[in-house]
Amino acid sequence: MIANDQVDLDELVKTCKRIEKYFVQTSNTERKPVEIYLALLNKTIVYIEGGHSSSDLVFDANEICEESFNPKEDYAAAKDFITRHRKGFDKFIKDNIEEVTHFCSLEGVKYLPTIKNTESQGGHKTLFYIGLFPISDEINHKVELKSNEFVSECSTSIEYVVAQLPKTATWAKFLLNFKVSGWKLYSYITLPIIALVCSYFLLLWNYFALSTASLIYSILIISVFYLFYILLKPIYEAMNNRIAIAPNWLLGLKVNSAQLRAIRTEEKRASGKSIRELQLVIYQATCPICGNEVAIENGKHSYKGRLIGLCDESPREHVFSFDHVTKKGKLLR
Repeated sequence: MIANDQVDLDELVKTCKRIEKYFVQTSNTERKPVEIYLALLNKTIVYIEGGHSSSDLVFDANEICEESFNPKEDYAAAKDFITRHRKGFDKFIKDNIEEVTHFCSLEGVKYLPTIKNTESQGGHKTLFYIGLFPISDEINHKVELKSNEFVSECSTSIEYVVAQLPKTATWAKFLLNFKVSGWKLYSYITLPIIALVCSYFLLLWNYFALSTASLIYSILIISVFYLFYILLKPIYEAMNNRIAIAPNWLLGLKVNSAQLRAIRTEEKRASGKSIRELQLVIYQATCPICGNEVAIENGKHSYKGRLIGLCDESPREHVFSFDHVTKKGKLLR
C-alpha cells in the first residue's frame, strides 16, 4: 500500500479519474459508497489544484458528508456514516476486480483506489483520504530477474513520485496557461531570431561606426537580451526537452524548488501533434541507500545537460539518474 505522504499525485489523479469514468459508464448498486468516493475525489482534486502536497489530502467526516450531499447532525454520526459505507466501496472493487482492472489497464493505470483513514490520537479527529494499491502482477508487465540481480537492482534503483503540483507566483500565473499554438507559436520561434538579427546589426554598427554612443547602446541592449535569456531559458528548455528546473521567479514564496514540465493537452495542431502547456511540479524520492530525501537538480560536470537526483544527506555520492516519463532512476556513482 502506498502511504499517503508518498503518493504520486500523477498516479492518484489518473487512477481516480479513470474509476470515476468507470462509474459513469457502468451501473452499480453501491450508491452511498460511490458518493463518498466521488466526494473525496472532488475535495482531493481541489486541493491538488490549489498547490497542496500529498500529505494535506486528508479530510474529516463532516466535510465528506457535506460534499456528498449526506450531511449529518454531528461529527460522530458523520464518522459512523463514512466508516460504514466505505467498506462497500472496497467490496465493489473486489467483486468486480477483473472488469475494473481491465478497464483501468486500457489507459495504463497501475493502481486501484481505496478509502483509508488516519489513526485517531489524543482527541484529534479521524481523517479520511484516498489511498492507492497496485493492480496485481497479472495486469502489469512481469520482469524476470535472478535473485542476486534483483537484490542489486533494488539497492541501486530509485522511484520518483510527484509530491506536489505547486501554485505559481501571482505575477507569473499567465505562463501556466501558456500553450505553444497560434501567435504564441510564432512568437516562440521568432524571439530568438529577432535577438540574433539585432545582435548582428549591433556588431556591424560597432564595426563600421564605433563610438561611445554605439558602445553604450550595444551594452544596454545586450544586457536586456541577456536578462530575457536568463528569464526565458527554462521555458524554452521545458518546451524542447519536456522538463526543466523551474526558475525561482515562477515559484511562490513557500516553494523552495520545483520543476517545469510541458504536458500534452487534448488540443491538436493541424499536423495532428498535441499542443503542450507548462505545469509546475515537484518530483521527490527517498534515497534507497540512506533513506533521506532525493531532490531533482541540474547536473554538473559529467552530468551537464541532464537532470539528476541528489540525496540531501550525501549529494556527492548518492547521485541518481532521473526519467520523468518512467519516474525511475539508477545510481550514477
